[in-house]
Amino acid sequence: MSDPLVDPLAPPTLRGRAASNADPAAASDATPPPPGRDPLRLRGGALQRFSRQRLAELAERLSQRDRQIVATIAEFRLLRGDQIRRLFFSQISTEGARARICRRSLQMLVDAKLLHRLQRRIGGTRAGSSGWVYALAPAGRRLVAYWQGEGLPSNRGVHEPRLLFVSHTLAVAELYVCLVEEDRAGRLELLSFEVEPTRIYVSALGRTVTLKPDALVQFAAGDEELLSFCEIDLGTEGRGALLRKCRAYIDYYRTGREQAEQQTFPRVVWIAPTQARAAFIANLVAELPPLARHVFACTTKEAALAALTADADVEGEWQ
Repeated sequence: MSDPLVDPLAPPTLRGRAASNADPAAASDATPPPPGRDPLRLRGGALQRFSRQRLAELAERLSQRDRQIVATIAEFRLLRGDQIRRLFFSQISTEGARARICRRSLQMLVDAKLLHRLQRRIGGTRAGSSGWVYALAPAGRRLVAYWQGEGLPSNRGVHEPRLLFVSHTLAVAELYVCLVEEDRAGRLELLSFEVEPTRIYVSALGRTVTLKPDALVQFAAGDEELLSFCEIDLGTEGRGALLRKCRAYIDYYRTGREQAEQQTFPRVVWIAPTQARAAFIANLVAELPPLARHVFACTTKEAALAALTADADVEGEWQ
């Protein structure tokens, strides 16, 4: 997310090691505005006149941590309150202080119209503020576009996404948060985490196919690098949909494009909510051509780390 006009303010992407390891909890709070003027407060109807100059003023008032929060929500589309706290406030000494400072930062970003808090909580009312789900508000989308040098997008409103979309999006984010925590603890070396990388190829029938894994994860393993396409399964897809997705990966492998660019083909790791569901997907994989099966791994969310960091050879010709 680099904007040549405001590079010093540009937040890091999730695709570099610095973003995986950096804990912005030590970053200072936003610089206080001059007396009598608060650029973080927008008057009614101000979004229609949210100019580039106004964006620049707003960006200057955000702390590095606040910028990273906005940028990360833009990358994932949705983040839960506790996920934001674990990513950006982990170095604060006590749990109570972490929760309090996180709530204050998020409330400021909501008041500034940069973030929108969904009406639905995840985990019920007992989840408290940790259960709130945050998305970019229109001004937040415009600020991110400004950081990226893409111009100012139209001021479309916000909507409440469906529960299945929210659950799946948060599950992908949870994988990232868990991997960052493992990296900080020194139990793995996370090099990058790319959300929904798009792969476009032409099938054997001449059709243009778009393959969109939930994530592409890269780890360091000594002098080697491990790559995995991740598919986060919630147990809602039927047999036919799962097989079609697996066959799309096989077809993409046969193009050789990924191997030419990465010198290898990433394993495809299915992460299921239960052991029974993982076994169900594994049985479907067993129906694939013998040499194709080796690229797939089926696991549960509890065992995902071991599956993602396991070294496996997926080279060879698929028949």
